[in-house]
Amino acid sequence: MKKTTKAILLSVLVFPGAGHIYLKKYSPACGFIGAFAFLLSIVISALVEQAEKISQKIVSGDIPLDINAISQALVEQNANSGQQTSFTGYALLFIWLFAMVDAYRLAKQVKPTITNK
Repeated sequence: MKKTTKAILLSVLVFPGAGHIYLKKYSPACGFIGAFAFLLSIVISALVEQAEKISQKIVSGDIPLDINAISQALVEQNANSGQQTSFTGYALLFIWLFAMVDAYRLAKQVKPTITNK
């Protein structure tokens, strides 16, 4: 498998920046990994916060223990906090795509090594 293919697959399937580690470009790898992990932690904390609010309402009896009522409460809560979460989601997607393109660009610049078999 070519270096470009490996670098792209690592960036796409594993984590943004993994292809850079494969190419031994550690500084950009740390940048992509750090930025993506930070934004991912924001998304996860927002989701956990939403789940806690819904579970508190269920425990207090404000929302009945019914799947339709819980689904409706989730939809209403997502409508209230959608703008920040959608911006963070777009930023995650941008970082992921940029890491993939940059890994491809860097892999194309690497000169292939000749090995004797």
